[in-house]
Amino acid sequence: MTRIVASIPGRIRLRDPALRQPAHLERLLSSLGALPAALAVEGNLGAGSIVLRYDAARVPVEAMEAAVDQAADAEFARPRSAYKPSTRVRLNRYAKRGMLVTLGASLALAAVGQKRWHALTGGAFVACLAIHLAVHRRNLVR
Repeated sequence: MTRIVASIPGRIRLRDPALRQPAHLERLLSSLGALPAALAVEGNLGAGSIVLRYDAARVPVEAMEAAVDQAADAEFARPRSAYKPSTRVRLNRYAKRGMLVTLGASLALAAVGQKRWHALTGGAFVACLAIHLAVHRRNLVR
């Protein structure tokens, strides 16, 4: 599968969402830097892209594109490490889901006139909101 988004003689840019992971980016940068005729390899973690500059007089564009595709396929064919989110991230996910569910339930119960259940689900919403705000407290007080 080609990940090349731009190619001119002497320069190839490839982009893939997996290149936003530092491990993938570093391994692919090193493997592309080892290609024959490679002059410079630059990666952008935020954009998930790599720019490869090479000596176009030594290697035709098609051959270099094939080598880059092969290196990228070899890197992305590796089994992905099992990402386990931190306890804080998981807690925040549950809090956000809880806010969505309880807000919807609270509004629906208010619409049908169930004041007591509306108040209870509203309280549950506020509890989930408190958890969410506690997780993000560092960003709130800046």
